[in-house]
Amino acid sequence: MSCSFINQYPAGEGLLQAYLRESVARDLSWACLILGALGGILSVLLTGGGLWVEGGLCLGLSLLALAAAVGARVLTHWKGRRTRIGPERVGVVEFGPRIRVTEGAEVFWADYAQIVRVRRLTTFSVLLLDNAEAIVVANNGFTRGEPERFWPFLEEMMARRRADPEQNTPERGGREQI
Repeated sequence: MSCSFINQYPAGEGLLQAYLRESVARDLSWACLILGALGGILSVLLTGGGLWVEGGLCLGLSLLALAAAVGARVLTHWKGRRTRIGPERVGVVEFGPRIRVTEGAEVFWADYAQIVRVRRLTTFSVLLLDNAEAIVVANNGFTRGEPERFWPFLEEMMARRRADPEQNTPERGGREQI
C-alpha cells in the first residue's frame, strides 16, 4: 500500500492536555469577544442617553472582556509552541488508499468516507469518524508528504470516496492486534 502522507503525533496525556487547552481557549475567547462587543454597544447607548457613569463602567468591562479574548488566543499560541511532551507513545497515521493508524501494537483502519467532521486546531487537528472514533493529525508531524498539500488531498479523497459507494465495503474500519 503506497502512502502519500505519513504523520506522527504524541499519544497519551500530553495530547489530551493540548486538546483541552486549545478547545477551551477558543470557546472562551469567542465568549469574551461577544461579551466585549455587547458591552461596547451598551456603553455607547448609555452615554448617548446621558448616563455617563454607567456607560463608562460598561466600556471598562467590555475592554476587559476584549483583553481576555485576545489573551486567551495569545496564551494558546505561546504555550502551544513551548510545550514539550515527554517520552510517551507515538502514533503514526498513514494516508494512502485507506487510512492506517498505528499506536503501539494496535492498528486501526479507516476509509475516507467515514470522516464526518474535521476540526483544525493550532498544534494538531482531529478527524472525527462516523463510529465515534477520532484520528489525530499533528500539524507539524508530517514525515512524508508536504504539509501544505495534505488538506487538499484529504478533501479530494473524502469527496471521491463519498461519490463512489462501491469503495465503502462492510468491513471498513475496525481494530486488529499485531
